[in-house]
Formats: sequence, structure tokens, C-alpha cells
Amino acid sequence: MDNKRKHLIRLGAGAAATLGAAALAWAGTAANAQENTPGNDVEVQVIGGQPAEEGQYPWLVGLGSPGDGTPWERQFCGGSVIAADVVLTAAHCVEDAAAEDLVIFSGSVDLESDAIVETAVADLHVAEDYNAPIAMANDWALLKLAEPVDVEPIALGADAAEYAALETAGWGNTGSEYPVVAEWVEVPFVDDAACEAAYPGEVDAASMLCAGDLENGGVDSCQGDSGGPIMTPAGEEQVLVGIVSWGYGCAEAGNPGVYSEIAGFAAAIDEVLAGWE
Repeated sequence: MDNKRKHLIRLGAGAAATLGAAALAWAGTAANAQENTPGNDVEVQVIGGQPAEEGQYPWLVGLGSPGDGTPWERQFCGGSVIAADVVLTAAHCVEDAAAEDLVIFSGSVDLESDAIVETAVADLHVAEDYNAPIAMANDWALLKLAEPVDVEPIALGADAAEYAALETAGWGNTGSEYPVVAEWVEVPFVDDAACEAAYPGEVDAASMLCAGDLENGGVDSCQGDSGGPIMTPAGEEQVLVGIVSWGYGCAEAGNPGVYSEIAGFAAAIDEVLAGWE
């Protein structure tokens, strides 16, 4: 990908552990996210969000590196448990990693909680058509865990649909810090036409969806949220409809967040899962 395009791929500060200097080139623009946000008295805060409560998103996990340091220090992406021993995340989080380079943090929204369980990754599958037909298309990957986690999985949204609003959550940049406790935010759904108008020539409608406040900005995912979930709103059984992927800046008016749309590759996910049984 051409660095001059300044895509803000939503990796956390720990991304260097697996993706190297190229990841830092994009993640480094996070420092400018607050400065570049338009006015409208919107405070860049998961931007505009609030701390998640324990049990609110039991399937939300942190993806990090093994070794020394707390889970918070080692986490660089998010993920969603979709089976007892399988996590769905973004391809750009793990494309240059081996299974032994990765661990999953589950059991709490607080990455410094004693309840956090660290689980090794036994195998991984990066989408074979990642970055095709255009950059960041089919941005998904599956992680096979070394052992099951005691976490409620989330169902996959296998059918494309339009929504009034969606929810996203993670440990990404709030505009001033990477929080220890995951944050969540409700983001307005953006239809394909408006998404493509915001990013001409850069949206693959078959594998991407957009969400954010096009007019005002102020609510969004950001660095460190990559790979994490975007879901139907609470109130009924939630369904995972997408994966945090990329965007220009964070919470900027006119620049919605772009998410990998699971409906576009649900069948491919099922094929991989069947092969792992």
C-alpha cells in the first residue's frame, strides 16, 4: 500500500511486534487524529465512547504478543470469539505473523484484571483474497487457539443488511490514551453509496461496510481497535457484522470508519472452520 495515501489502519502501538516499521508509519498518524478532527464541539474520544462493563461483550478479546509485560502493554489488536477455540480478527493484524507470535487475552474488559486469561494461538488462516480486488478488501483472519476459552461466542452476520446504528468496542486510542478498560461506542450505519462517495475508488462494497457520523464526526474506532468487532446494537442477541479495518483519521467528519463486512466472506469462514474440525 502506498504510504502517501495515509490510510489510518487501526493498529495499536504494539503492532511493531508483528508488523514492523510499515505498521508504525500508519499508526504514527494517531497523534494527529485529535488535531485533524473538524470542529462542531466534538471531543475526540474508541472515539466518543465509554468504558465497557464486565459481561457486555464477552466475545471481545485482545490480540497481543507473548512474553514479558502486562496484557495491556502487549495488546495491539482486537478480535471476536466465534467458536470456543476460534477468534476472528483482521488480516492486517496478523499477515506477517506466525502462530507462535500471537496470544489472546480473554475473560475481562480490563487488561490489567486478574481475571484475564492468556491463550496461545496454535494455527492461523489469513484470507487468501486479502487485498483483492483492491487494497484492504477481505481484511479478515482466523486464529485457532491452543485450547478453548470459557467465553460466550458471538454469531456471525451472514446476510448483508442496513442498520440504523451499530456498536464497536476495543482498547484503541481514545485521542489521548490507550485505555486499560475497553471502550464501546454506537456508530451510525453508512450505506454503500455514501461510503464509496467518502472514499472514491477505495471501497469494495462486497467485503466492506462503513459506519460513523458523516456530518459531525466524533464517534469511531481508532488505532488499537483493529480486528475487533462491529455489532448490531444491544437489546436483542447481538450479531457480528464486521471487523474494524481502516479509515482516514479517527472520528473525522466525512471520513467514516471502514469495516470488513462478514456477509461478504461468511462462506469462506465456514470452509476454514470445517477444515479445522
